Amino acid sequence: MKKVQFIFGVHLHQPVGNFDWVFEDAFQKSYKPFIDTLKRYPLIAIVIHISGSLLEWLEEHHPEYLDDIAVLVAERNVEILSAGFYEPILAVIPDHDKVGQIKKLNKYIKKRFNYNAKGIWLTERVWEPHLAKQISKSGIDYIAVDDFHFLSAGKQINDLDGYFTTDEQEARLNIFPISQKLRYAIPFQEPLATIDYLKSIASEDGNPVIVMADDAEKFGVWPGTHENCFGENQWLDRFFQALEENSDWLKTTTFKEYYRSNRPKGRIYLPTVSYFEMSEWTLPANQGEQFSNLVHNFENTGEIEHNRQFLRGGMWRNFQNLYDESNWMQKRVTDLSFIFEKYKQKFAKKKRQEIQDNIWRAQCNCAYWHGVFGGLYLPHLRHGIYQNLIATDKQVSKILPQFTGTFDIDNDGFEEVDLLSNQIKIIASAKGGCIREFDILSKNFNILNTMHQEAESYHRDIESASTKQVTGASIHDQVAAKEANLNKYLHVEKSPRYMLTDHFLPSRTSLKAVQGDIPEKGDFAELGFIISKKKNIVFTGLGTAFDISVQIKKKLNLKKNILSIDIELTNRGDKNLLGLYACELNFSLLGGHTEDRYYLINDKKPTKYYMDSAGIEQKVESIKIVNEYDKFSVETKFNESIRLWRHPNFTVSGSEAGLEKVYQSSVIIPNWKINLKPNNTKNIKFRIIIKEL
Repeated sequence: MKKVQFIFGVHLHQPVGNFDWVFEDAFQKSYKPFIDTLKRYPLIAIVIHISGSLLEWLEEHHPEYLDDIAVLVAERNVEILSAGFYEPILAVIPDHDKVGQIKKLNKYIKKRFNYNAKGIWLTERVWEPHLAKQISKSGIDYIAVDDFHFLSAGKQINDLDGYFTTDEQEARLNIFPISQKLRYAIPFQEPLATIDYLKSIASEDGNPVIVMADDAEKFGVWPGTHENCFGENQWLDRFFQALEENSDWLKTTTFKEYYRSNRPKGRIYLPTVSYFEMSEWTLPANQGEQFSNLVHNFENTGEIEHNRQFLRGGMWRNFQNLYDESNWMQKRVTDLSFIFEKYKQKFAKKKRQEIQDNIWRAQCNCAYWHGVFGGLYLPHLRHGIYQNLIATDKQVSKILPQFTGTFDIDNDGFEEVDLLSNQIKIIASAKGGCIREFDILSKNFNILNTMHQEAESYHRDIESASTKQVTGASIHDQVAAKEANLNKYLHVEKSPRYMLTDHFLPSRTSLKAVQGDIPEKGDFAELGFIISKKKNIVFTGLGTAFDISVQIKKKLNLKKNILSIDIELTNRGDKNLLGLYACELNFSLLGGHTEDRYYLINDKKPTKYYMDSAGIEQKVESIKIVNEYDKFSVETKFNESIRLWRHPNFTVSGSEAGLEKVYQSSVIIPNWKINLKPNNTKNIKFRIIIKEL
């Protein structure tokens, strides 16, 4: 009788910074019913990976769930996979963190489940050849990646019924391919489709193995899947029944069991790649759309499987090129990691572990990229990164010698400089003379945790997206929207939303205009300012406005909880400078339409007080943003009564439930009429004051 072996694995994960109710919802809809169903089928072997951020939540909220898994591990053939503890993209974190995060989860698995993990779940299956060395160094024998990785290395689908070995310098690592065909079939096609496919792979010696390992959230969290898997359709029960009913020729197994009993099929050297869909998401919008069209053309002609191995988009690191906000976080965390690694022996053991865990939490992958899930576009996930990043920065700063120079932290060719008090840290950039990060230290809160709208290839689907839930299809194949008329919120922005961005505008510029394509008449946003720093920061930039040479000098002074800003505009041309000067300020307090976050103008609530409201305000001496939830306020006080615009900044991005608008920040744009003769100067002064409530 021909036989085949089958490895069925699930990956359970929730990001650092995600809402508690999201964890609970995923637990009730997916994680718990999956294990409850599995308990009824004792003959089935399975592989499970749970990320460290989810494990910590489960230990606090549902330790009995982990107890159940420990019993399954003890009583039957269940494998627990390790990984980087807080689910980092291993390729882009320091080597000492690669090893440290994996070993941390290895240790946890041994203690909690009495199991020696020998395999890892490779986050987002992002592979780069150098990873083999550090993964092997962590005590790991094997990993699993998509079959697309193998196709990209020249293998054919019919070669991928076993595992392969690779090497990097002296290190050896074994790699299993994950079947994309089964990833798309499970649980969206009838169980018989998987059974038939596995039967087609069976051989007389029974050695072939096929792997399906994917997100557990597709069993209950993705739209329509809870009803499909655990409701009337009972897909998971029927799937397990089918596996048991065919157990005479179909053996469920684990990576560990198969690895111990079978030799590798040969050597493999995989290129830098992730799963197939990711290679589209990492491309700029136009190229991503072209790539998607190319793929669909091959699908429509039935030639996709013959050509897939030659279709490759971008690499994961491209997200750091596409999104400055992602790159900034990644570089900040990496910088702190290397500093801490150098000085960590100065900390007591308990404090050292606390700081190390904060660094590792800040490496959680989800807020650094964007595809079919919200990811980078979700402010609360970025906030989770900044919370841990700032907590680390505070501790590390205590033992570092004072640094008064400049640095290029984000590797964009422009210098940055910081100012630090006992309450606030700001980091400002020579590019545009802008503030890039504004941290309230006592709250571990970056009020400049903003995100601008980049062009995305799926924006072409906005008008055709349905607001009705689609069932029976993978989220990769759905075109849905969480609300109607999203196109009215879609505005692709030229540059990120920072603080102290200079704008020169026509005298009759409207609020509507600054909410759209700003009628910019200056070139200071991309200008490289000259930095000088003693006790204060001084930015000096010579650019043009209305085709006239203009010098801008910005002086930043930080004392305790007050940042004082002095701006000098000097006409260096030979004719009058006439129009508006505006200084853009951005504030990201996470809640756009909640009662606990609101505006006060001249210490009074305006009629439209929500953070996602818009308005033109006259005779403003003070505008305050109150955050009752996090118990602080941010007040901007002007030295003279001024006019300002305020409006929300929304993005339109994809999520597992469809396209959605997301509140990112509140934009405040004070503006001044200017009529400067040659060599005349206008002085502008205001203060940003942070207070705890």
